[in-house]
Amino acid sequence: NEYKSYLSDMIRPSCIRHILTRCSRSHVTMRSRHVTSPHHVTSPHHVRSSVQLYVPLRFLSQLDRPQPKNKFRMLPLLGATSLLVGAIGLAVFSFTEDKKKYMLEQKKARAVSSKGKALLGGPFNLINTEGETVTDKDFLGQWILIYFGFTFCPDICPEELEKIGDMIKIVDIDPSCPKIQPIFISVDPKRDTPDLIKQYLKDFHPRFIGLTGSKEQVKAATRSYRVYFSESPALPGTDNQDYMVDHSIVTYLVDPNGEFSQHFGQKISAEEAAEKIQQKIREFEEINGN
Repeated sequence: NEYKSYLSDMIRPSCIRHILTRCSRSHVTMRSRHVTSPHHVTSPHHVRSSVQLYVPLRFLSQLDRPQPKNKFRMLPLLGATSLLVGAIGLAVFSFTEDKKKYMLEQKKARAVSSKGKALLGGPFNLINTEGETVTDKDFLGQWILIYFGFTFCPDICPEELEKIGDMIKIVDIDPSCPKIQPIFISVDPKRDTPDLIKQYLKDFHPRFIGLTGSKEQVKAATRSYRVYFSESPALPGTDNQDYMVDHSIVTYLVDPNGEFSQHFGQKISAEEAAEKIQQKIREFEEINGN
């Protein structure tokens, strides 16, 4: 009884499987019910060949008994998992923000590069249809479309001015786009007076502003935009008033910073030009944070 009590204290249920495994490797024979005393071992030879160990059934019955679960044991693992997921999310967010900044810097670099290559646009100092002096600084903060022509043009200028009006109407439909200011600059200052230009533009978009000036002022404006114009010889007997003016057929888009943005030739349609204008406005607002 004393030996059984000793084994009960020394052999815990959690150690039984380990003992059984060691016993099987040492050729130990297991039997139930009780454990014999050490006096049953008759000789050293008997100890080496076969050791008999009797384990009480109450210990064996506890082997398959489910051990109580510690509900707090998983807390460190859950905490580590949460930290890992948070770290991954933060890394992905940081990468996305860095990529956006990089793409924005690339757009700015391309915009600066394209402006450097264009070499178009610049200052001008002219007179409007009210006889007031107008400069390029008066249009800062708004998008403008500039067309160089003359009121005595029989067909091309009216067609281009009509197309500019259609472009503006299409862009105006988009509520996210600002209003565009169309400007007509005369390359025939000898005949195109402020009053004549004012009457002429009534047939086109109501937002049109007409500009003219002295021959030197007009030449300075055309040089800024690389516009070609040449006055042909007048017909005989017309008092030098019946002549044509050959000029470039180009419309120029200028952004709110007063920088050249895009040009449109005679062959482009109003729909195509309006789509490009909307694209330029979106790019400008994205780069400048508007």
